Amino acid sequence: MKPNLFLLLCLSVVVSTAILQPLGHNYYLIDTQVLTWAAAMNYCRKYYDDIATVANADDWIRLRKEETDKGLTSRAWIGLYNDIESWRWSFNNVSLKNQLLAMWYAGEPDNAYGKEACATINQLGEWRDDPCTDLLPFICYNSSATGSNIIVGVASPLLSWFDAQAYCRKYHTDLASATTTSENNQLAQVALKQGYSWFGLFRDTWKWVDRTFEDATNLEWLNDPAQPNNGGGHEDCGVIYTGLIMDRPCDDLYPFFCHNDIPTGKRQIVKLQVNSGENIFDPAVQSTILKKIEQKLEEHGWLENTTVTWKLQPNGNDFDRKKKGDI
Repeated sequence: MKPNLFLLLCLSVVVSTAILQPLGHNYYLIDTQVLTWAAAMNYCRKYYDDIATVANADDWIRLRKEETDKGLTSRAWIGLYNDIESWRWSFNNVSLKNQLLAMWYAGEPDNAYGKEACATINQLGEWRDDPCTDLLPFICYNSSATGSNIIVGVASPLLSWFDAQAYCRKYHTDLASATTTSENNQLAQVALKQGYSWFGLFRDTWKWVDRTFEDATNLEWLNDPAQPNNGGGHEDCGVIYTGLIMDRPCDDLYPFFCHNDIPTGKRQIVKLQVNSGENIFDPAVQSTILKKIEQKLEEHGWLENTTVTWKLQPNGNDFDRKKKGDI
C-alpha cells in the first residue's frame, strides 16, 4: 500500500496547497514523406496532437531519443517558427497590420543575419529593421491633454531598443509611434538631427506553435552564435539536425516530428499543514519544503513526469496563516 502523503509531513498553523501535475510529450518521426513546414504541421494536427514542440528538459531528451533511435541523418521539421508578421507599436501594443501607413525602405524588413526584430527611422522617414541590441539614439513622446503628441528626441545616452523603451516609459509616455504621415514626418525631423533612431516599432521572434515567445529563447542553435542566421533569406522555420536546431526556409521539404501529449492522469491537490520555527513566507523556506516533498515522492516512485508547485491563495500568497479555532 502506498503511504499517505499527509503522514510524510509535519503539522502546523500554516496552510497551503501543492499541485502535482505530470507534463510532456511523446514524439514520432514521420520519415515516410517530406513536406513543407506548414504541410507538416497540418499532417501532425490531423493524425497526432501537433507538430513537435518542447516544453521542458524531459521533452528534449525524448525528442533526441526518437531522433537517434530512428537513425535520422537529415534535417527534420519541428514546431518552431519566427513570427515575422508580428510587427507592432510599443504604445498600447497596436499591430502594424491594422495600419495603412508602412514606410519600410526598399527590401526591408529583411531580418539580416537572423537578428533583426526592432525598427529604426532615418532622416527621410524610412524604416528598417535592426538588431535590438544595437546602441542608438531614440525618439520618445509625451501625450498631452489636447490629444496631440509631443515628440522628444534623445541623442544621449545611446541605448538598445528595450532599454530605450524602458527609458521612454520612465521619463515620458513611451517610444514614439508613426501611425500617420504627419507623425512619421515629425520623427524624420528628429532623426535628421540625431541620425538613425529607435522608435516604437518591434516584433516577436521565435515561438513554439503551441507556446509563448519566452519558451523559445534558450534554444541550442547548433551551438553556434551565428544561428539563427537567415542565411538564405526567409529562413523562418525550425529544424532539428543531429540534436541541434537551425533555421531553414519554410517551403523546404523535410521529414518531420509530431507529438502526442502525455496523458496528465490524476491531478492531485494536497492541502498541507507545515510546522516550522522558520518564517514560512520566506521563499527559501518554501523551496526547502518543496524539495522535501519531491524527495518523499521520489522515494516512493511518484516523481516521474510530475512537477510540484505551490498554488497561490486568493490573497496572492502561497500560504494562509491558520486562525485560532480552525480545524
